[in-house]
Amino acid sequence: MKRHRTKIVVVPLGEVDFFQLNKLAGNLSALFSLPSDILQGMKLPKEAYKLTTNQYFSTVILQKLELLKASQREVILGILEEDLYNAGDAYVIGDSDRLAKCAVVSYNRIRMEFYGLPEDDKQIFKRMLKESARHLGKVLGLRSCRNPRCVMYYSDTMYDIDQKSEKLCDICRRTYYKIR
Repeated sequence: MKRHRTKIVVVPLGEVDFFQLNKLAGNLSALFSLPSDILQGMKLPKEAYKLTTNQYFSTVILQKLELLKASQREVILGILEEDLYNAGDAYVIGDSDRLAKCAVVSYNRIRMEFYGLPEDDKQIFKRMLKESARHLGKVLGLRSCRNPRCVMYYSDTMYDIDQKSEKLCDICRRTYYKIR
């Protein structure tokens, strides 16, 4: 698949700030040198909701996002406010499916208020951008990076997310342009 033919499609799931989505799509577009669009959005699938933990199953959401694809050239990124989990983890900030070319990222655990701290919109946006970029990078064929400053670095904690850059390291950037 050629780089110029691939497009990032950002999908709000539930109530998400459109201004933040627009800014996020623009930043991701610049990072991956790909055009981006924002869809009107969709409701969160009821079958993904787990009442006992008040979370959404990321795998079901990824399956629903795949159905929104207008062509195989699109990579889909779903953004939501609610908490996520998957089969292997009690919670996840995001998840991705490389074969389906879909990713989903949640604001829930990257918000300062989740940890009982005052809200900081700039910090939240940076975290969302970094996690969205990492999951989109995986969808686009990149692997996790061992460089803690690279956006593709797997982050165990908010500190890890805050310490890494919003960009690909030189090795990941070369790999990206080689596989595109």
